[in-house]
Amino acid sequence: MNKQTLKQGEAKTLILTVTDGDGAPINLTGATLLLGVKKRKSDAAYSFSKLDVSFDKTQADQGIITVFLTNTDTDQIPGPYVGELKVTFPGAPPSTIEKSADFHITVEQAITT
Repeated sequence: MNKQTLKQGEAKTLILTVTDGDGAPINLTGATLLLGVKKRKSDAAYSFSKLDVSFDKTQADQGIITVFLTNTDTDQIPGPYVGELKVTFPGAPPSTIEKSADFHITVEQAITT
């Protein structure tokens, strides 16, 4: 994953590619996903988040997922944010839960006329 730039209050689809430490795609078929975005890594609550049902997983076997962010999601105070993707793989309890490396999101101020 890399840096993402969002316009304040603009709906946008994010395309995320999940890879392992060697850069190989991780098969996300059957996994449950959660995208969480915080202003600061130390914040207890997310500024916004997207649950598993919000993801398009048609290319999950290639590690590629998309998620639609609404204008409400992106209507945040302009500035830098930290994103994380939590992946829960199916299996007997305890399920394997993986968290992505943090990635950076910048919300740019909306331009009004």
